[in-house]
Amino acid sequence: MASAAENAGKKEQTDQQTAGHSTHHGAIRLKLAGFIVGLVAVEALAAYFILPGSTNAGPPSQESEKAAASADTPHQTAAPVSVPETQIDPTQGLGTPGSGTEVEVDLGEFSVTSYQPTTQTTLRIDFHLWGTVDQSLEKDFQAAWAKANNRVRDQILVIVRSAELSELTDAGLGLIKRKILEKVNHALGKPYLKSVVFSEFSFLEQ
Repeated sequence: MASAAENAGKKEQTDQQTAGHSTHHGAIRLKLAGFIVGLVAVEALAAYFILPGSTNAGPPSQESEKAAASADTPHQTAAPVSVPETQIDPTQGLGTPGSGTEVEVDLGEFSVTSYQPTTQTTLRIDFHLWGTVDQSLEKDFQAAWAKANNRVRDQILVIVRSAELSELTDAGLGLIKRKILEKVNHALGKPYLKSVVFSEFSFLEQ
């Protein structure tokens, strides 16, 4: 009897020790699991605050819409710059009726010899040339003419000498007048002349 009671006591003591060990191991596992969960949470918070763009990144759908809107928006190009035209128009006012304030100015008498290769003949051309300028610009024209007189006469001689027979036989001499007007105004640096006039014009074939 005593032996049975002693065995029962030892078994009970063994069971209590086994239960104590089990409880101790369970507590350790719980603590380890809690530590791991806490560590993961800390790493997640650190990544959230440290990684760039984590707080500014929007949902993928919003980012796609922004990208599509940027692609659809046309690129703005710089407006073309308007550069004012500085080149003078030598024929400005050509063909417009006079205002009644023009005055005639003498551009000189000329005698030109011109060779015509098509007919293998030589023409002697004599003419007296005049021009019309606005009365308010007459003094300015005379000053400019005095400075460029020789250049202007040379331009006129070249035009008439290189004229074709069809231009010389034109009743109004329109093309020759236009060329002279353009060259004279260009040489003077300002469109002083409104028109040119032949008071005398003749040519003789030799």
